[in-house]
This record gives sequence, C-alpha cells and structure tokens, in this order.
Amino acid sequence: MFKSLGLFEPHPCPDPDCKRVRCIFTHRQPVVVRKVSDTPKRRESTVHEIVSPVKKLKAATAATVRDTPTASKVTARSPVKATGGGPSVTVPSQARPVPPSRPTNINSNSYTNAGAWSSTGVPKLPINLRNSPQPYADRQKGLTTLYTQYAKLYSKLPASSSQLAHDHTFAEEASVSASSPNLRAYKTAIHHAAVSISRRPIPDSLDHPSTGTIKASRAAHEKVQLEAASRLTRSSIEKYCLPLDQFSLWRYPDPNDPALLQSKGEIPSAEGETHTCSRCAMGFIVSAEKLQERLGECKFHHGRVAPERVEGKRKWIYSCCKKERGEVGCEDGVHVFSEKEDDVALGRRVAWKSSKALAEDRAIGGDVAKMSVDVLGMDCEMINTTAGLSLARVTIVDENGGVLLDELVRQTVPILDINTRFSGIKVGDLDKAIMDLNSVRAAASLFIGPETIIVGHGLENDLRALRLLHEKIIDTAIVFPHDKGPPFRRALRDIVKEKLGYFIQDRTADLGHSSAVDATCTLDILKWKVREDKQDASLM
Repeated sequence: MFKSLGLFEPHPCPDPDCKRVRCIFTHRQPVVVRKVSDTPKRRESTVHEIVSPVKKLKAATAATVRDTPTASKVTARSPVKATGGGPSVTVPSQARPVPPSRPTNINSNSYTNAGAWSSTGVPKLPINLRNSPQPYADRQKGLTTLYTQYAKLYSKLPASSSQLAHDHTFAEEASVSASSPNLRAYKTAIHHAAVSISRRPIPDSLDHPSTGTIKASRAAHEKVQLEAASRLTRSSIEKYCLPLDQFSLWRYPDPNDPALLQSKGEIPSAEGETHTCSRCAMGFIVSAEKLQERLGECKFHHGRVAPERVEGKRKWIYSCCKKERGEVGCEDGVHVFSEKEDDVALGRRVAWKSSKALAEDRAIGGDVAKMSVDVLGMDCEMINTTAGLSLARVTIVDENGGVLLDELVRQTVPILDINTRFSGIKVGDLDKAIMDLNSVRAAASLFIGPETIIVGHGLENDLRALRLLHEKIIDTAIVFPHDKGPPFRRALRDIVKEKLGYFIQDRTADLGHSSAVDATCTLDILKWKVREDKQDASLM
C-alpha cells in the first residue's frame, strides 16, 4: 500500500539480511564521494577566481550610482554571476526608489486618518479596512448615501464648516457598521439613517440642534424640548405663588404691616441685654468680650433630633452624636440668640424696606434703568452677632442658574459665631466684604422689582435676614409640602434627591451650604414641577 507513493524508498532498509521481494526500503549501496584535499595552492586559486570579478563589478556599480542623480538610498541586492567561469556571488544591484508603504493599522470603525482624505466631494473609505463586518464596496456605497444627505442638510452653513459633513458622515457610518451584525441589517440601517437626516430642519448655525450625528442631534432636540417645557414664565408659575392670606400661616413677614414699614433700626446691637440662648436655652447677657475665654459656656447639639428604634424602644436621638434627647451637648461654644419671628424686634435692629419702596428710591435717585427680572432664585446665609441672626451673604441667580448677585455683607456689630458648619463662611472671609446690609439690599433691588417672583426654600428666613418685604413669593417647601402640613417643612436636599436624583449639602460638616447651589436647585425643582403639571394636563 506504500509502494506506489515511494515514501520510504530514499531510506536504507534497517534489516541488512532482508530477503523480501517487495521491500518498501531501498537496498542500493550509498555512493562514497572522496573529499578533495584543501591545499594552500587550491585555496589561493579559488580566492583569486572569486575576488577578481567581484572587484570589477563593484567598480561598475559605483560608477552607475554616481551617474544616476535620482537614485534612492535604499538599494536592493540581487545575485550576479561572475564572468570567466567563476562561481556565483551576490553584489549590490543598481539603486531603485522604493514606493512608500500604505498604513495598515486602520480600524474599520474609527477614522483616525480622516484628515488625509479629501474634504471636498464624496469621502472615501481607507482601502485596507480590517475586521470589517461588511464588504468594502457596500460600506463605500453607504458612506456616499449618508454624505449626500449631510451635504444637503449643511448647505446653508458657512463655507468654513465644509469639513463638518465629512466628519459626521464618517462618524455615522462607523456607528451603523459597528451596530449591524450582517450586511442586510447594515443596508437597512443606512437607509433609515439617510431618511432621518433628510427630515431634519435645515440648520442656520453650527450650534443648531440639527447638526451632528443622529444620536447627538436627537439629544440636542430633546434638550431644547425639555428647556421649552421647563420655561419659567410668569403665566406658568404665578399659580405657585403664596397667597397673601397664607403669609401668617407659613410665618412670613406681612408686607403690608404698617409697624414694619415704619421701623427705623434704632437699636442695632443687643449688647448688655438679657436673652435666652437659642442653643442651650440658658439665659445670658449679650456680650462680645473675651469670646475665646468664654468658649464652652454653651454646650449644645448642632444636629437635629429624630425618633429611632433602640433596643425595641422608640427614642429621640440627635443626628450629630447619637445621644438621646436631654443629654449634655456634644459641642462647646458661646451663647447666641435670635429674635426669630418677632418682626417688630427685628425692625429695631435694622429697618425693614419693601421692594416697592426700594424701586421708588431708585427712581428718586435718577436710576430709572429697568433691570428687574420676572423670575429669580435667592438664598441667604446668616451668622450669629450681637444683633441676633445677621445676614452674611446673599446670592441671586436667574432662571438658567447664572449668578446675578453674590455678595458678602460687612457687619456693623460684633460677631459671636460665624457658624461655618451651616453658613459655609470661614473666619476672615467677611474681612473682604465692602457693602453693609442696606447697600446689599439696594443692590438686590436692581433685580428685584415689585412684580418680580422670588423662588427659594424657606424664604421667610431669607427675607427677615435681608429685612425685605415682598409679595410675590414661591417657596418650594410649600410647593412640595410635608406630610404633616404646616408649619412642618421638608429639607431641600431631600426634595432634590427625590425629584432630580442628585445630592446637595452632603458635606455640611466640612464646607457648609453653597448659597448659589441652593438657589439654583430651588429653580430646578420648580421647573420639574412645571413639566409634571403640563404633562398631567395634556393627559386629561
């Protein structure tokens, strides 16, 4: 069975006494070749026969290279047979230019060398696509189809954006190719993509939502629609304003109270007066002397108390130290006080002003420029002074979160506690403040007119700190009410987490609140409320 192939014929039979008639191995004796002795004369003759023609060929080659001005530095080597019966030797051949090699490391779904291709006319795919799930010809056809639609779409854009159609064509085709498991799916996806591009509105600027790939354009259009649905116009949010007859229910200062309108701020500081500490509920005499030595006279809990189940029993526990209600405070400080909701007493420290009166003062002073806006967000930060809770910072933002006013307030009375944990203001920050409360309030009136709608969370505290009487109020603590009703209120961070899905005020112990972030968040959750109400109305 092996004889016909003769696979074992070249090999001698391993059995020296083999008598088989049809042995698969050979039985021929190997031919012995006698080695020629390598004498010195023989070696000298051989070397002369080889070297002589090689020298002649080298000289001829050098002359040829000198006479050729365009010869490449890269030379090829080819065997040349020497004349005169000598042996074959390898010598350098005539120099020839070597063409540059094409790039071979181009992925089928990324066009890193797109700049090498023409930016005018139909773009071309690189010819050496690797790992491409579709044939080259079909991909080039799909690229041409997409480019035709992109070129029509961008026909009104500036000439400087001519490369835009190429870039978006390559990106769209690569996305379609990567997401198509076979050729049929690829062709269908290209067709749908071309139809989608052809139905877009013609853009007239580079930031138009119709520019970009299908995914990018869809996201841009959704953003525009979301912004349109969330637009805070006067007509869309006036229904959320707090009615005047509910100001007392939610403990807001009455903007029409004559006692407040006639306040003069005749007693700016309470030094020497006896008050009850708002932290430890102990009586003390207000004084700003020897504050460092007095540190520790007040032991208090800065956290809130809430019910918890401990060992099967319901107990009220402080969030700051997990101690039970009634235990000694976990933090040392000095005694501080607050006039709270005694608006008449607050008017004796700093006089109240209504937004209408501020607008009239501007008109009398010759400042008639209308800068007030329809809707804005406001947040204030307070510190403890000898006048009680005093305004330390006011931040006003517009509908889009742009900061209109962010100013620190210069204090005119001694500071007892800067309250960094909650105010976010550090020791020394107020040294850079320029304007006092009256000046900051006048600056705020540039944006707050009598008809301006102020949005905030727990705005009654901000209005009292600013000593501002205003009627158009939207309090997000009222728009998103507590389950127990007034006067209970939900925390802003809880509402933002529930409605918007992100966290704020999560580093209170280190940095305090950011008034700009808080003011912006109140506007954002109001936008969410407007969208939800519009959607509910459309379903009815």
